[in-house]
Amino acid sequence: LGAADYCVKEAAKYARERKPFGKPLAVNQAIQFPLVELATQIEMLRLLIRKTAWQMDRMSKPDVAKLLSDRVSMCNYWANRLVCEAADTAMQVHGGMGYSRHKPFEHIYRHHRRYRITEGAEEIQMRKIAAWMFGFAGPNKVAREQA
Repeated sequence: LGAADYCVKEAAKYARERKPFGKPLAVNQAIQFPLVELATQIEMLRLLIRKTAWQMDRMSKPDVAKLLSDRVSMCNYWANRLVCEAADTAMQVHGGMGYSRHKPFEHIYRHHRRYRITEGAEEIQMRKIAAWMFGFAGPNKVAREQA
C-alpha cells in the first residue's frame, strides 16, 4: 500500500512540474483520471487493511485464522495488484525516465510483481476468498450433502 501511494504521489507531483508545450501534464484528463482511480483504490485498500487489523487485534490467532482469513487474503492480493498498477502508471506519466533506473518505479514494479506469484499467488488468495464467499470454507461453511 505504501509503495502504491508513493508511486501515485510522485506521478502527480511530476505531472504538476513537467510542462511540455508550456502547460503542465497535470491539466490533461488522460493523466488525471488514472491517478484519481488509483488514489481512490489506495484509500479503499487502506480502510480494508485498517479494519482487518483492528478486527485481528480483538481476537486470538486461532480465531483470526477461522474468522478473518478471507479478509487477509483480500488485503494481500489486492495490495500486490494495486502497487503494480500504480508503478506502471507512474512509469507511464514519467515517460522514458520513469522506466530508467533514475526513478524507483521499475524496481518497485519488479519487486512487487513477484509477490503476485510467490507468497501465495493471487489466484490462491482469490480461491480462498471464493471458498469463504460460496460456503466451501470458513465460518459459513455449508455441510456437503452425502450421496
